Amino acid sequence: MPNDPNNDLLASLAADDYALLRPHLTRVHLEQHTVLQQAAQPIEDIFFPLEGMVSVVASFPTGQEIEIAGIGREGAIGTKVGLLPQLAFADALVQLPGVALRMPLSQFQKAAVGNVAITHIATCANDVMLANLQQAAACNAVHSAEARLARWLLHAQDRYPHDVLPLTQEYMAQMLGVRRTTVSVAAGTLEEQGLLKYRRGRVQIVDKEGLEKLACGCYRIVKTNIDMIVDAARRAKDAPKSD
Repeated sequence: MPNDPNNDLLASLAADDYALLRPHLTRVHLEQHTVLQQAAQPIEDIFFPLEGMVSVVASFPTGQEIEIAGIGREGAIGTKVGLLPQLAFADALVQLPGVALRMPLSQFQKAAVGNVAITHIATCANDVMLANLQQAAACNAVHSAEARLARWLLHAQDRYPHDVLPLTQEYMAQMLGVRRTTVSVAAGTLEEQGLLKYRRGRVQIVDKEGLEKLACGCYRIVKTNIDMIVDAARRAKDAPKSD
């Protein structure tokens, strides 16, 4: 287990606070499409992504699903404090494979008792989720499929340190809450403009700067808000502790 975890929230903790969590953290591989939590079911583990992306997904009675938040190393899945049982409000599944640190929720809650710093990173994880959720709601309501797809791909690449994203059109359509044909047309438009290449479930972003110009402003808004949340967590580590 590294002393300096590659997760922004864990890295924001002072050494003595992190030491309370460290014995209970296990490094795990996040296999693509693995379900980490299910809506209305008890949360058993917290996941702090180090690499990859976890999609928090809302489901409808019709069976349709749509992503309401994408979480990477800047956040966490399942950080709740308070009385048990703690139930998930949405499904969480691995969208892009990677690595995470897993910890039993019960151990996290024990460590958070009387520890402001650990409670604070739980709050920050919820704030990261909210920053994604509220902007996604606005974006899905008013912006074009091309702009939304561009935004989503940019967020995905920010959390996945590889040139090629293993994403099918069917899965992208599911995350955006649109038909597969809509994503096919939108992806074709982006490819014609030289912004990306799509082949057999693989998306390569060729021109990130151009893709950002096409994307709606929601990409930059979410990124800025998350940066502020993470920065606040880092500054809290340096704040003097009360006796």
